[in-house]
Amino acid sequence: MTKSKCVIASIIILMILTGVTMAKEAYKTGETYFGFKLIEKRFVSEVNAECFYFEHIKSGARLLKIAADDANKTFSVAFKTVPESDCGTPHIMEHSVLNGSKHFPVKSPFDVLAKGSLNTFLNAMTGSDITIYPVASMNDKDFFNLMHVYLDAVFYPLIYDDQRILKQEGWHHELTSPDDAVVYKGVVYNEMKGAFSSPTRELSYQVYKRLFPENGYGYSSGGYPRAIPTLTHEAFQNFHRKYYHPTNSHIFLYGDADLDKELAFIDEKYLANFEKADVRPSIPLQKPFEKMEEAISYYPVAEDGKTENQTYLTMSFVAGLNTDRALVMALDVLADVLVNLESAPIRLALQEAGIGREVRASLDDIQQNVFQIRVQNANSGDKDKFHEIVMETLKKTIKNGLDKEALEGTINRLEFRLREGDDAQKGLTYNFQALTGWFFADDPFLSLEYEKPLAKVKTALESNYLESLIEKYLLDNPHALLYVLEPKPGMEKQNKEKIASELAAFKKTLSKAEIESLVKETRELIEYQKREDSPEALATIPLLDQKDINPKAQWYDISKKQVLNTPVLHYEEFCNNVVYVKLFFDVRVLPQELIPYGSLLSEVLGSLNTENYNFGDLDNALNIHTGGFRTTLNSFLENLDDSHLLPMFAISSKAMNHKVNKLFELTTEIVDRTNYNDKDRLKAVLKRHQSRLDARVKRNGLNYAITRLNSYYDNEGMFDELTNGLEYYWFVTDLSKNFDEKFETISASLAKTASLLFTKDNLTSAVTCDKKDMPVFSDGLKNFLEVLPDGKAGKANWKFEFSKKNEGLLSASKVQYVVKGYNFKKLGYEWDGRMRVLSQVLSTDWLQNQIRVIGGAYGGFSGFSSTGQVFFGSYRDPNLTKTLENYDATPNYLKEFEADEKTMTRYIIGTVARMDRPMTPSQKGNQAVRRYFEKTTFDKIQKERDAVLATQAGDINNMAKLVADILAEEAYCVYGNEGKIKSAEGLFKEIVKLEK
Repeated sequence: MTKSKCVIASIIILMILTGVTMAKEAYKTGETYFGFKLIEKRFVSEVNAECFYFEHIKSGARLLKIAADDANKTFSVAFKTVPESDCGTPHIMEHSVLNGSKHFPVKSPFDVLAKGSLNTFLNAMTGSDITIYPVASMNDKDFFNLMHVYLDAVFYPLIYDDQRILKQEGWHHELTSPDDAVVYKGVVYNEMKGAFSSPTRELSYQVYKRLFPENGYGYSSGGYPRAIPTLTHEAFQNFHRKYYHPTNSHIFLYGDADLDKELAFIDEKYLANFEKADVRPSIPLQKPFEKMEEAISYYPVAEDGKTENQTYLTMSFVAGLNTDRALVMALDVLADVLVNLESAPIRLALQEAGIGREVRASLDDIQQNVFQIRVQNANSGDKDKFHEIVMETLKKTIKNGLDKEALEGTINRLEFRLREGDDAQKGLTYNFQALTGWFFADDPFLSLEYEKPLAKVKTALESNYLESLIEKYLLDNPHALLYVLEPKPGMEKQNKEKIASELAAFKKTLSKAEIESLVKETRELIEYQKREDSPEALATIPLLDQKDINPKAQWYDISKKQVLNTPVLHYEEFCNNVVYVKLFFDVRVLPQELIPYGSLLSEVLGSLNTENYNFGDLDNALNIHTGGFRTTLNSFLENLDDSHLLPMFAISSKAMNHKVNKLFELTTEIVDRTNYNDKDRLKAVLKRHQSRLDARVKRNGLNYAITRLNSYYDNEGMFDELTNGLEYYWFVTDLSKNFDEKFETISASLAKTASLLFTKDNLTSAVTCDKKDMPVFSDGLKNFLEVLPDGKAGKANWKFEFSKKNEGLLSASKVQYVVKGYNFKKLGYEWDGRMRVLSQVLSTDWLQNQIRVIGGAYGGFSGFSSTGQVFFGSYRDPNLTKTLENYDATPNYLKEFEADEKTMTRYIIGTVARMDRPMTPSQKGNQAVRRYFEKTTFDKIQKERDAVLATQAGDINNMAKLVADILAEEAYCVYGNEGKIKSAEGLFKEIVKLEK
């Protein structure tokens, strides 16, 4: 180093030590700062911030800083990770590096942080070509702590010294006694068994394996369950050596933290200790096919499950490179215009041909884009007709041109999303946007700046730009796959028997001494998993103090006004000229038998013909003039009392301020002039809805089990079950199956539901916007109110019948979702803010350890709600009875719970982190409205926060009786594997088939 450079470096170090920092304007391209050479400095209007792109000279790491004026600071380190097999090595590595590191030698620094950090985001994710470790926090000290722990985890993990980490997080042979059967255990192994219980996950895996037979995209980065147990420790360690070098790292910083301090910290603590690697990993391009390929494979359904209308059909096209951002944006637009819109030509053509009940198109912008059209609830015999219809429709589209109105609406909605910025985690959003260009063109600005590609896509409104892409990438593209995924009854049972047979054969190869050794290893691993970290090890994890927590609760003031005697709730906030509108109609005007029709109405509104629009024109108009329109059912509890259920039919929409009148005009059209008598259209919408529900039920076992459990004992739970649970799924399935004979009833019931709901006297409106935009909102609302009938319907007297059904819900899932709980208010207990800390303790310590770490499930947690609802839940769980036993052991754990002041501080901080989340203007408005309907005051919120901050270990001990009383109610529900549930049938009052 020259003398002058030494002087400059000394001045910079002195500035850091004395708290003086350089202005960002002082950074100059080509100069070096704290070991980082500034490659480019650029103001990016799309993120409204100065951006700095660096390369670390010694290690080769690259770093992007978006210096936005945002207190919610974001950090991530991402690696290009290329799967080399189906073992799931990238995914297992993602889990494993977070199990202790050089400077933080605890079993799981991630879990310690989850217990006691003020993070607003804390996670790690594996994709098909990436592993990323992002965190966010609004607290400067916490932000640097999180950065420190994550950088240590990825660069200095304990995986080289402790083979138990791979066994726990990846897979291992488990044998608890010599006479038992050997089984596979491991967190990722069970997670992926759960993931591949969904037919769509199997579909994606099989499609990519065939589209990319010669590169990493043909393997499952998450891990294919049958392949995971072939991963060796040597291959595991070699993967880290190859891909987790700083030269292959992409470090991202966002927010108002001091850039000098960030660079100095990252350089001194980590990157300065590494030398640049010779090469950076790359992914070779897959050679194009000479012609479209065809393939078929199978997915499991229950042994006596139906197979008719349960096949998936797909056409997939490898279409150009993801570095062509205009192409990516254009293909995304084409997915909507060709398939996803209500009147999209391929959707209508398949619908007319009676092929499937739902069709969706999507674009996956991996290195080589994949454009896919997927039909579900079809039959394998439809394959050739499906292909023929798609290709013929594409030819017609090229000849006649795309519908310009549909195109305008789709591009408008895309632009609205890009410009709106209604995102509480902007750092994460910009991070993922930047990575595409960064990974594949060494240019993070390429995919961060969207104005130029958007402008090119807009030329399609006046040219044949998109039609030419259809011809090139869809019609004349041989790099394509026509694929069929068929249901196969009993396949899961056969797979389980095959694995059991293989494991039995493996055990037979073991000598008596080897069996004893395996039993010893199993017991030692369980003991390791049970062992608590030493106080010395825990002390290495940086901890905030309670003084770092804001003692004042977050509160969002809402003002109540009136327009034509209708209540208006206004949350005032700068929204960048966007107006967020919510119209709430009280559902209690419906008789009990129409409750599920309220939910069905929320699904069909906006998709049917109206007096002045056919469904396609209506869809286009909504896209052209609004940023979104949706109808849902929401439920509130006045004073958080289950006997005062306040269910609402909510119409949520948003538009730029100059289009609010048009938004209300379209809302009026939908609410007042929808045609429920068009049989063909209603049938198409209903069958599509049933298809989506069917897919949802197969992939969201935990949510359906929790909803079902809550319906056993409280009003809100029963309402949710009737409108969003299995009862609603069965209701819709019955209507779909028997549509022709029930059409008149369905049509009349929807019309009656709408007439009862949509009246002036039944409406409360809410708006989130700037003060200056209230007049235009009021004008639009007046026009809407003038059309609504007065209506004087009284509130119906619903009488729900409750019983603890304790059901086993049979599915083709490879894993279980086990839930148990009750409503503590029905036992005489009142809500106390300390219960939030109790939930944090149970979820991050007791259940995390028993259900996930030892039990091998992907997750174990509890939920305590201020409404009284409590659940204990497991996610992608290989166990059933053992999990229920662990829940029942919770009171004993609580009685013996011990925690010093430091540990309790950690739990309290982790609890507050879940309470204090960054929020967008619309989210703040929604929170204010919820508190209004629930009659929640600031004093109540503050009292709850005070209780959280004052919680002591003794308070946790004292809640052992509360938990014991809840569990003693013996209310539980299990969604899971058919064989597993039947083998424990004595536990259940009823075993229920999901398909009726």
